[in-house]
Amino acid sequence: MKEPFKAEFIESALQKLDKREYFDELIDATSHMGIYLTALKRSIAEESCTRSMLWKENFHSTSMEGTCTSLEESLENKATNETSTSNKDLDNYTNALNSGLSYLIRDGRFSEEMLLEMHRILLSGNVHKTSENTGRYRVKQNYIKDEATKDVSFTPPAPSNVKKLMDNLISYMNNSSPTQRNLVNAALIHAQFETIHPFEDGNGRIGRMIIVLYLFFTHEIDRLYLFLSEAIEKEKYRYYKLLNDIRSNGAWNEWVKFFLDIVNKQSIKYSENIVKIEKLYTRSIQVIDEKCSSKIAKQVFECFFKMPIHTSKSIAKETGLSNTAINRALDKLVEFNLVFSNHQKRNTLYVFYELIDLI
Repeated sequence: MKEPFKAEFIESALQKLDKREYFDELIDATSHMGIYLTALKRSIAEESCTRSMLWKENFHSTSMEGTCTSLEESLENKATNETSTSNKDLDNYTNALNSGLSYLIRDGRFSEEMLLEMHRILLSGNVHKTSENTGRYRVKQNYIKDEATKDVSFTPPAPSNVKKLMDNLISYMNNSSPTQRNLVNAALIHAQFETIHPFEDGNGRIGRMIIVLYLFFTHEIDRLYLFLSEAIEKEKYRYYKLLNDIRSNGAWNEWVKFFLDIVNKQSIKYSENIVKIEKLYTRSIQVIDEKCSSKIAKQVFECFFKMPIHTSKSIAKETGLSNTAINRALDKLVEFNLVFSNHQKRNTLYVFYELIDLI
């Protein structure tokens, strides 16, 4: 086994940065992120867009750990309240992220307590037979293995060094370098967290949550709606290699370029999705207006823009409408080919495929 990595404090990375190396990527990422955020705030489908981003973030971040099924199956389980390990993972992810947000709103800073509580929530409910150190920094040496060869590719710092490295990182989160843009600081913070690997399990998911929470903390975003797990998963082998390159030869500039590039790509994709979802919304409502002009049908259909798979029971819970009114509206939506039913007699599922295709 490789010896534990002797990590430096995060400030050492600042000495190795050359803004000229990632200037173009920073301009592109900042510009397209701004365009996306402006478009989202003006969108008639803002809630649908933000919810779909959170589903996909949960799904992609969890599936990177090999613990998730398909997005459609996870949404079906959610609609029917089906209990599964996969669904518990997704619920825990959402709850941990919201816990971190609550801490930031309440305390106005990052803290050890906040991160430990996020970790406790993420791995709660005995998911995957988690260890007794849930909600605590690790006390054992851990190892990161290559997916293909199963060989150890990186040995994180010794457990005895985790506390001081995390104290330093948390301090930097709260008082980041004013000479660096927040997106660059987010890149440094995420990489440093992944290098420390402070927990026995769940490091990747907590590390990806920290990105969006840091951007909220620094007022780059005013809600949690810039997630990077989807873009990271698409280039995960490059992602892992660049993290290892930081550790082996201090290649921080290449890492920052990559990070800014995925911010740029994800922002562009989000902007394109907003336009597509708005068009879908307008076209679908127009169909309802032309064919039945029912306020209840529109109210029921609005539920599918918040979550694209429903049962009549889940719609009743959200709207407070009677079962009779809901079923009548659902029959209309099926007749108009806006949603599709699986024709089960009990717990019938209704699916809005066009929205699933977009998200």
